[in-house]
Amino acid sequence: MHLCPNCNEQLRSRSMSNFTVDECPSCDGLWFDDQVPEKMVCTVASPQFFFEPIAFEKKREVPEGRLQCPRCQVTMDVFEVRGVAVDVCQSCRGLWLDSHELRRILSD
Repeated sequence: MHLCPNCNEQLRSRSMSNFTVDECPSCDGLWFDDQVPEKMVCTVASPQFFFEPIAFEKKREVPEGRLQCPRCQVTMDVFEVRGVAVDVCQSCRGLWLDSHELRRILSD
């Protein structure tokens, strides 16, 4: 198991039909391995509502641009996707989304 790059809680895996996503039970962040976002968008009817945050709103504990990849332990880079800053690991190509960022990205 891997730790949340935001709050160091143990991530839990959720297996779907053809992909797995790791989620943080504390801050509701989501970790997508390389190619998983594409699989999710292609197979889920309404992906913006697929992972509804369940925890109380929790502020980001680690400043933007300083998150460590839960797989590689390298500092992730910040990229803008549809107006939302997301963290991407340049080593393993994984993607970290904070709570509600998936919904914001897919809201159009």
